Amino acid sequence: MTWPAYDPLIAAWSWLISLAGILTDPASPFWWPSLAAAVLGIGVAAFAGGRSLREMRREALPRDRAEFWRQLPVDLGFMLVNSALPFLAAPLFFLLTALGATLGVTAMLPVFGAPEHGARLDHPAAMALAAFVAFAFGDFALYWTHRLFHRCPLLWRSHRLHHTPEVLTPITAFRFWPQEQIVHIAGATFMNGLGLGLVATALGGSVQPMSLLGVNAFALAWNLGFSHLRHSHVALPFPRWLSYVLVSPHMHQVHHSVEERHHDRNYATAFAVWDWIFGTLHIPHPQERFRFGVAAQVAGPEPALPVIPR
Repeated sequence: MTWPAYDPLIAAWSWLISLAGILTDPASPFWWPSLAAAVLGIGVAAFAGGRSLREMRREALPRDRAEFWRQLPVDLGFMLVNSALPFLAAPLFFLLTALGATLGVTAMLPVFGAPEHGARLDHPAAMALAAFVAFAFGDFALYWTHRLFHRCPLLWRSHRLHHTPEVLTPITAFRFWPQEQIVHIAGATFMNGLGLGLVATALGGSVQPMSLLGVNAFALAWNLGFSHLRHSHVALPFPRWLSYVLVSPHMHQVHHSVEERHHDRNYATAFAVWDWIFGTLHIPHPQERFRFGVAAQVAGPEPALPVIPR
């Protein structure tokens, strides 16, 4: 969407229409197959941990019902407001994507030269590469914006809202002040564009990222990969080797733990490799459980990092 094509009334109407498809639109974080995948994930966690479905049901349901009902309206309100940002701030995100793409092309020109004018690549491998790079670059940006909001005391005042709940639900994932959400989206869209610019110049032509049902194929796979269990009390670990690559729901629950030894760990959204590379990875024991909230989380100088367990 370009500035001349942007109409705030049309953007607002498009947002309202999108709410009607919250369960049926593949681009929605609550697309019904992703909810079904979360239910399946509870079964996987039960099987992997040798627990009965009855035990998993008790683990999955909020322990403090009063706290759950108290925070639910707040979470729903933030989810509603933040869902409007991609529509209402579309020109900003478009320009950031274009800026990132321009920088990507400029950086690659000395190596690969200018792509042929009008050249377009429709090869599945090129489209898959473009989709992966865009998704991975966006995830890299989310790692650093997330870490920044933890380490800067002023920004932590905003981000602590996300860590306040003692009961985690899938809706907790959207519990951010709008100004913080704009920073996260802006960083991700800029890096999306940078990645696409690098790929297009390296391959010698524009390439459309591979999509499934109109959504980046890797983003759709991540949404289906038990993503709703990240903000829940269901401890679903991945095999240890995979935990160095992808963030399991159990690993993200570490990030919400009130224990001081868990602070400043597991900032990544999808790829745990960022935490591994930059020394913030913590892989919990499969039987480890956590109490959530902000009891002692105060932003400040980062502590000395322990040796990552092998």
